[in-house]
Amino acid sequence: MLYSNTIRTAVAALYILSFLHLDAQKFLPFKLQETGQTTSYTSTQGEDCDFLINTQSFTSNGDGTITDNNTLLMWQQTDGGEMTIENAETYCDNLTLAGYSDWRLPTGIELFSINNYNHLNPALDTTYFTKTLAEYWWTSEKQADDLTKIWVVNAGGGIGAHPKSETISAGGTKRFHVRAVRNVVSTTFSFSHFTDNGNGTVSDNFTGLTWQKTQPANTMTWEEALAYCHTVTLGGKSDWRLPNVKELQSLNDVTLFKPSFDKNYFTGVVSGNYWSSTSMFQNTVKAWDLNVDYGIVSYNDKTIKEQVLLVRGGMDKKDLNFTDVLIPGSEYEMGDHKGHYDPSHPNDEIPVHLVIVDSFFMSKTEITNQQFVTFLNVSLLAGSIQITNNKAHFTGDTNTIYYTNQYAPYYSIGYDGAMFSVTDFRANHPVVGVMWAGAAAFCNWLSQQNGLVECFTPGTWNCNFSNSGYRLATEAEWEHAGRGGHTNPYLKYENGNTVDITQANLPNSLDPYETGSYPLTTPAGFYDGTLKQKSDYNWPGSASTYQTSDGANGYGLYDMQGNVWEFIWDWYGNNYYSSSPYDNPKGPDAGSIMPDGKAYRSMRGGNWYNGIDSNNVNDGHSRVSNRDPSYFRGPQDPNHPWYHVGFRVARKYTESPTGMNEGKESLPSGIQLNQNYPNPFQRSTSIIFCLPHEGEVTLKVYDSFGMCVAILLDENLPGGIHTCQWDADNFPVGVYLCKLQMTNQLLVKKMILIK
Repeated sequence: MLYSNTIRTAVAALYILSFLHLDAQKFLPFKLQETGQTTSYTSTQGEDCDFLINTQSFTSNGDGTITDNNTLLMWQQTDGGEMTIENAETYCDNLTLAGYSDWRLPTGIELFSINNYNHLNPALDTTYFTKTLAEYWWTSEKQADDLTKIWVVNAGGGIGAHPKSETISAGGTKRFHVRAVRNVVSTTFSFSHFTDNGNGTVSDNFTGLTWQKTQPANTMTWEEALAYCHTVTLGGKSDWRLPNVKELQSLNDVTLFKPSFDKNYFTGVVSGNYWSSTSMFQNTVKAWDLNVDYGIVSYNDKTIKEQVLLVRGGMDKKDLNFTDVLIPGSEYEMGDHKGHYDPSHPNDEIPVHLVIVDSFFMSKTEITNQQFVTFLNVSLLAGSIQITNNKAHFTGDTNTIYYTNQYAPYYSIGYDGAMFSVTDFRANHPVVGVMWAGAAAFCNWLSQQNGLVECFTPGTWNCNFSNSGYRLATEAEWEHAGRGGHTNPYLKYENGNTVDITQANLPNSLDPYETGSYPLTTPAGFYDGTLKQKSDYNWPGSASTYQTSDGANGYGLYDMQGNVWEFIWDWYGNNYYSSSPYDNPKGPDAGSIMPDGKAYRSMRGGNWYNGIDSNNVNDGHSRVSNRDPSYFRGPQDPNHPWYHVGFRVARKYTESPTGMNEGKESLPSGIQLNQNYPNPFQRSTSIIFCLPHEGEVTLKVYDSFGMCVAILLDENLPGGIHTCQWDADNFPVGVYLCKLQMTNQLLVKKMILIK
């Protein structure tokens, strides 16, 4: 880990968990933001300010409202003043502000989330929230065993339940104010709060944090608790830490008391106080804690011994909402099979030539702004990047790796002089404004987070393809993955010879993001065949819904056509195909010289911005064989360079002679089932799947009535990649389900048989 003064780390909390089956890259309703504490109060590693977890980010809307860019909640900028709880409820019901009338009282976790522990009285960032005479603010929640007590957040930064009679308007002596909130997206959770992971850890499905299930037997001082964190390895992870005060409070359940933590999951919780890593503002001897009898957040002297419960919210694939897809190795004919001619760079897709690529993993979607901002903040805190003229560059190197929002509004990640943050609604959209070296550096960082060996050498950015880490795909790998297994016949686009504008973000595709300012990107993985709701995505267009088609290709990859161009490893060489090797080609040693006298890396996949009309549809240059030097999307476009260029990542898959992976890190954590190919198919189709370890496996085919019509496999198989063929020549046309099961894991893919 990287700590301040010694080493610091920034932790991303992108809590969109794949097992919840939510829309790809779509936000969970509540994303806990960090405390705002930047001051160090101890030399012991692990205090609050040593970590950044969803950097606080607010937007003043200029209409009396403030939007929290993490939770997407919209807040009343100036509170409504002192009043009783009954009047506060009525006040919110009747409030019309900024054209909205759906205001309400916040829950405890919502109101507590805007606290800033670099401030006191109020513990709020008064750059955004107007300072008033309030001592407390009402929430909508009552104490579980005494309905006359209402949960309130106090101006000092704590939270607890108080008698509703304490406010001046009810005859008391204190000032309880109301601050209304409204939700831009749903804040209703339709799934269990916690999951017991069976390895001594508990996942919080509301915030995405992972918790120590059983606390240590002994109580500790605050300093002892910080030191204890570094001795713990649990659930295969060693980056456990003391939770900050917001994380700790997020475990509180106002419907429970004595304890207020759920004992169904935290079976060892005992009465008393639990430490947080957050110190009192400008106070070296006191730190915030939580009493689990009711969940009251207060503070205590750091020398007092209290209970300890550790948390982690690291940056591995799961925590970053990052999914690998296994791409099976294969031989194929690379190049343009359809006789296309591009006058800007003619003949660079011919001759069609035979290549073979090994199996590899590729990210299911393009890298998002939220994922990239985490990398930027980690690098900033480590001192490896700097910002000059609103552009990020490596320390000691003037070459730009990212253009910030302050440089031009096309880029979603801004820098406020201290930290990077996403400045608009595009957190889950592909990152743009990133340069090739920035993409390579992200790959190295992602490798570190997953315990893999880095591929790129910083500075030269040469790639060691034998290493296990993340990297950019080669051009041969990218085209193979983009084709999705469709080689008989070869197709013009990833899913056909014509373009379907409901499958991809292409120019003039009429999606709800085509209204407003550039870039007109869509969320990564947006085109998944589901009906999208404006209430979930907050898109700029006026449509309340948008029906997508499933744009995943045969390997389950999204946005391999359209949305943003994707950087790849290879230098662009106009005539490279005439001399390309057969075995895993990696491009020329040097690129073709562009009009500015420089060589550039290649890009693939097309974009939202421009293309060529095909059947009266603008294809965004998304033909699967299309090659493009990045020169044309950057330097040649000086008014808005790189605003339609992003990337996705890849890593190698190594297999031993026994079929088992040589490196544990190369195996998926669970079973993987690729989409069959071809699909639709006429007679037979290939089904590829990957197993994390040896075990009993069944692979069955069901018809649309739920009847099992074929058992393809029912046997013990080793871990690794497996391929199975289904000969459906004697089956009627229709929709079939392929079900892969291993112990308690089940995956299903839809197959379409045509004749």
